[in-house]
Amino acid sequence: MALAQFHIYTPQEFQQYLVNTIFSRSIKMIQNHHTWEPNYSSLSPSQGEMYWLESMRSYHIHNNGWSDIAQNLTTFPSGNIGLCRPINITPAGIFGANSGAICIENLGNFDTGHDQMTLPHRDTIVFLNAILCMKFDLKPVKEQVVYHHWFDRTGKRFPESVVNNNQVGNQQKTCPGTAFFGNNTITSAEANFFPLIDNKIKQLSGVDAPQTTSLIVYATLLNVRSGPGTSFPVLRTITQGTQVSVYTTTSQWSKISNTADEWVFSSYLS
Repeated sequence: MALAQFHIYTPQEFQQYLVNTIFSRSIKMIQNHHTWEPNYSSLSPSQGEMYWLESMRSYHIHNNGWSDIAQNLTTFPSGNIGLCRPINITPAGIFGANSGAICIENLGNFDTGHDQMTLPHRDTIVFLNAILCMKFDLKPVKEQVVYHHWFDRTGKRFPESVVNNNQVGNQQKTCPGTAFFGNNTITSAEANFFPLIDNKIKQLSGVDAPQTTSLIVYATLLNVRSGPGTSFPVLRTITQGTQVSVYTTTSQWSKISNTADEWVFSSYLS
């Protein structure tokens, strides 16, 4: 079989491609990954985005023994999207859980303390997940938009409590990163990532979405509380560099979810 022909698109160009293309494969799940390597520090002006797609393909074929590059799509720090393995072909993303899936590789190492995602990259990751949901009639829910970290090495999902309590350990990679839109737990995806996708879908569909402001956490760790004050219990923490959506503010506190009572101290957002 001939190798895939790569294409680099802006988000808007890729949206046009997606809207105007008919796919024969049934899509039931969107996988989110990070490359880990290459990462942001690997990039240089002399080596364009096509170079890195070819480099990843070479590694996947010669080191992993796969027939072509693993992923269907790659996102870049510039905000561009690479079309890789054709969407009509099953990816090599999560062993044992690739049937009916689209694999997105987000170029970078998004483990805590490593690459801080550029704003164009963040916007593209949200946008890409949103338009794929729209194209294939999916929703940003844990069954349909997934992280590699949530599956064991046979493709079976870990119990939700194992993922949310950081008990996966070395049973699976941290992919898409311990600082990916918060962290790589299901709880974090539902609080920090899925609402952004849902709002983007509403925006693209012409449905009024809640008015929000996107801000970045600059505290090393920021407590998320169940109400606007230190007397409320801490629900979880989010890490420095995480982008959050602020739905409303009261006094010195910001509500960062439109589906749950989740509040942070506003002074640690910028």
